[in-house]
Amino acid sequence: MDTLSDNKEMKTFSSETRKCPSCGGKLIFNPETQLLTCNFCENTYTPEKLEVLEQIRPADDGEASEAEEDKSEIVCDNCGAVLITDNDTVSTFCAFCGSPAVITRRLSNRFRPDYIIPFKVTKEQAEQKFIEFAKTRKYVPRDYYNKDNLDKITGIYVPFWTISSRCSVSVRGEGFKRKLGRTDKYVLMSDFDVKYNNVPFDGSVEIADDLMEAVEPFDTSDKKPFGTSYLQGFYAQKFNLTPDKLTDRIITRMERYGKETAAMSLHEYDSVEIGACGVRPYDIEQSYSLYPIWFLNYKYNGGNYRIAVNGQTGKVDGYLPVDRVKRTILLVLHRIVDVLAWILAAGLFAGILVGFYFLLIYLSNTSLALTLLIVLCVSVPLVGMSIMRNGFNFDIGGKTETVAGFITSPITRILDSRRESYKRLYEETNMHVGKRPPAYEYYDSKTKIEFDNAELFSNSEYIYK
Repeated sequence: MDTLSDNKEMKTFSSETRKCPSCGGKLIFNPETQLLTCNFCENTYTPEKLEVLEQIRPADDGEASEAEEDKSEIVCDNCGAVLITDNDTVSTFCAFCGSPAVITRRLSNRFRPDYIIPFKVTKEQAEQKFIEFAKTRKYVPRDYYNKDNLDKITGIYVPFWTISSRCSVSVRGEGFKRKLGRTDKYVLMSDFDVKYNNVPFDGSVEIADDLMEAVEPFDTSDKKPFGTSYLQGFYAQKFNLTPDKLTDRIITRMERYGKETAAMSLHEYDSVEIGACGVRPYDIEQSYSLYPIWFLNYKYNGGNYRIAVNGQTGKVDGYLPVDRVKRTILLVLHRIVDVLAWILAAGLFAGILVGFYFLLIYLSNTSLALTLLIVLCVSVPLVGMSIMRNGFNFDIGGKTETVAGFITSPITRILDSRRESYKRLYEETNMHVGKRPPAYEYYDSKTKIEFDNAELFSNSEYIYK
């Protein structure tokens, strides 16, 4: 039998050879690691990351032009941060590390963003935001509120790469429906196509990514074509992270948004647990913009703590240290309350014993009362310790309980609660930032999301009460 009929045309297919973005060498797919590997520079890429890299436009980082001769660079010799400003603006300290070791030099590289969002929040308003924010955190050192510290507030235009992209998303997870006496579990599958617009990624090594996300979102309807007049009286930072270095962050954030988008579409379940999520960004558009941020770099006990205010919306977040003296005072007060509680409990117990003693005197003679009191004082702790160690069971409403557990559980719960509260006070920190902006902040509202959702019944868990 002929494998191919004479009247059938044999077709051959060829695929485009993938080149390494770093050196241009040939990439080979490794089945063991599931990565594309370059045999020359040994860099590795996931297929998803390579697709994103191929759509990213290279950053323009040439020499400064004549149109930018009115700009200077302020360079910190301590941390290496570089800020750009007009020739008339001077700086006596670094806005990132607080070091006075700053020098001014001629602008060396091209600096021309596509867009800029101008400052709307004034320095006085930002100062009030910094104060209000600190009052929401515990144990903030007293000198944080000093005028000398707050005078260091600096307005900086931070470089952002804004990404708009369509995403093909495939999500798997589990959904739960609670019914009378049982919970039904389903395997969930959700496939959809969605577009996210103007998702910002800061292009600065010196600024924490989670801090910048915490003060999002920005209203991009206010963005203007870049003009140097917006920089008057402010600093600006040129990107030192190009878009090709941000691909992992782009994919990770799109995956997070894909999970959130899928979860919101699965509203018929009482609860949903999203598992694996695959995202393939395509039709990527990018722009280079400057967004306004007020920074306060606060030094405390040898550490640098940075707080930021969105210069457009006034949203504030950041990191603050813990004043150890304030926390120690609160911990001591916590222990004093515990000691007073034990003294009160011991006083009540002693009062009961004394009352019992006088009752026995009233009913009998003094020697018998004293004997019974001694027996009671010795036997009660011994019996109690024995019960707590061994216990014995009895039935309450169909539930088996030990005498020790029944007697001591309220006391145990109180002690556990006090220990937990002390631990929280001891470990409490101001080094955390708020929630990052949810997916719906960046939906393309003009495009409807078509969900292809499916479920597969898994099992039922019966609840007995």
